[in-house]
Amino acid sequence: MEKILSTSEGSVNTNLIGSIHSDKIIILVPGIDGSIDYFNEMIPYLKDKYTVVALDLLGQGKSSKVKSDNYTIDSEAWNMLEAIARLKIVKQLIIFGYGVGGLIAVNMAELRGFTISKLILLNTPATDKYSDMDASSSVAAIPLLGKLAKSPVKASLYFDKNFDRKSLSNPKIVDEAANMVDHKVAKKLQKMSVDYLSEKFLNKRLRTIKIPTLAMYADGDQILGEKGIKDAKATIGRVPGLQLADIKGAGHLAMLEKPKEVVDKIIAFDEEKVERQRVDIEE
Repeated sequence: MEKILSTSEGSVNTNLIGSIHSDKIIILVPGIDGSIDYFNEMIPYLKDKYTVVALDLLGQGKSSKVKSDNYTIDSEAWNMLEAIARLKIVKQLIIFGYGVGGLIAVNMAELRGFTISKLILLNTPATDKYSDMDASSSVAAIPLLGKLAKSPVKASLYFDKNFDRKSLSNPKIVDEAANMVDHKVAKKLQKMSVDYLSEKFLNKRLRTIKIPTLAMYADGDQILGEKGIKDAKATIGRVPGLQLADIKGAGHLAMLEKPKEVVDKIIAFDEEKVERQRVDIEE
């Protein structure tokens, strides 16, 4: 059930499937220029095991713009936490974020790590060199992604080169999500990850929060790109409590292309006995 919830900086669109009293709750956080509709293909595989909460970031989807016009990873993460609190969820959470949404998931753990049991990241950059994910891919030629994503050629960059978008329940899902974002807001959203990772790389952030993490990367991701994937794996690969997993034949939106495989990996990781790291380890 979709519901708009008020926070200190705006109104967050949420979709709750299941009971807030469940012992297993997973939070789904979209990436830049995305929406909670990106999770529609994977929710059917999740809902029998978890209560699912999907949230639109402020400035995109059906959420409002940020009142202060200040778009940062920190502000987005805090508003996600506020919205979850409005739902009166008190159980520990699994947070799933793809792309820049993975950085927001990590920052949620930095802000309130005691409420989070595990993190799941999908195609998330690890350093500022690849954090401007549009600039490190073919999408760099698009000055205003939200406006020009109507081009089927540009939208196809979000998927593996061999993926047929006609197989999706909504083949225009990327176009529709991108065109819901104001052009000026889109630029600010795309800058968030650069600022966040320029301050501290992802490996150091993960070592600090010490929460078991699964980081998945799709070999056909044209947004993060081959170099960005290699950089991310090399950067975070030695973080204690972190597992790396590959998704073959999928792109940036792997959860739309291979939803069952993504969910199967989430469930397998969740069912493992992985404890939080208790000892500080220097990089």
